[in-house]
Amino acid sequence: MNISQSTSILQPLNHIIYPLRNYQAIIIHPDVPGGRCSGSLHIDTLAAVFSSDAFTYKIPLSALNISAGGAGNRFIFLKNESQSQISIYTSDKAILKDPVLQSDSQFSPQINEARKTLGSLITGSLLVVVLLLGLIGALYLLKDKMVEGLASRVPASWERAAGDKLFNALSLQYKFIQNDSLKKEFMRVGAPLFKQVEKEGYPVSLYFVKDPSINAFALPGGKVIIQSGLIDNAKSWEEVMGVLGHELAHVTRRHHIRGIINNVGIYTILAATLGDVSALAGTFASFGGDLASLSNSRTFENEADETGWDYLVKARINPKGLISFFETLKKDNQSKMDTLVNKNVDLSFLSTHPNTDDRIAHLKKKQKETKGSFNPLPDTFADFKKKLLNKY
Repeated sequence: MNISQSTSILQPLNHIIYPLRNYQAIIIHPDVPGGRCSGSLHIDTLAAVFSSDAFTYKIPLSALNISAGGAGNRFIFLKNESQSQISIYTSDKAILKDPVLQSDSQFSPQINEARKTLGSLITGSLLVVVLLLGLIGALYLLKDKMVEGLASRVPASWERAAGDKLFNALSLQYKFIQNDSLKKEFMRVGAPLFKQVEKEGYPVSLYFVKDPSINAFALPGGKVIIQSGLIDNAKSWEEVMGVLGHELAHVTRRHHIRGIINNVGIYTILAATLGDVSALAGTFASFGGDLASLSNSRTFENEADETGWDYLVKARINPKGLISFFETLKKDNQSKMDTLVNKNVDLSFLSTHPNTDDRIAHLKKKQKETKGSFNPLPDTFADFKKKLLNKY
């Protein structure tokens, strides 16, 4: 079937010949099988012409009406004013710039109105995008709070299981120093500090390991590993207790658990926040004994400094030991850094840790603000150090 319809014929506009431009379009027409078909649309000086392999339809320019609409106001509609049941539509916005339509002032109001309608779609879409970006941004800004809230709801059994896995892995990596009398002495000296931690539901278990690194760390659940290098380089019980206060704060602030949750992604975190923490069970079940998983962010380190300091003050142990330990650590790190620089080793990993000078300055400020007196610790550290180091 070939249908050609035209209700009037116009003379060429000023006899100007315009380049013919084709637009992909669809026609809705009662004579088309199925009521619609796709084809090609062009505008000449007489009519808007739709054509397909078996169908042609023309709308004289004198009867042409242009508008925008359809789903989401995404389409340009061309209709014959006397045949409203028939329409041609295209998603190609370039048709509004067609030279034939642009040259005829009668179409200017219709084209402007169509552009406004299309502009409302763009404005609406931009608004939706802005709202979505704002929501995503808000989620990321609130992420730390959501993670901290989720961590507080994690069952203690999950935390202990994670700590036990890590401890089992460490048992294969370190040589433990077995000496019950030294352990009892350490626990006795640190009892005021450990009581502060135990009040929050974390019993402290102590282990010494042979390792020259100046370090100690606490595992999820409260197991504390003290490396011999810390005892060897510390000058007093106050320094050692300062380190222990910091490390135990990682446990009570649930930094290990928050670190695990942080890794699951914002949408899982949001789902667990709005629902049940059981959504995170699989994450904890797969948590292995990788010591690298214990690495802490700058935020966590700063939190541990703050909370550890407060524990020491409440235990009436002079917290200045934490400052002097950082000063010792600074000297040790500077020596190591000089060695690494001389060997052209990449030091970018240091950017993940708070600057030691900044931490010392912050703690000295806290020291000036700290009120109250402190109990002297036993004058036994030198003897303890000698006994522990002789256990090699």
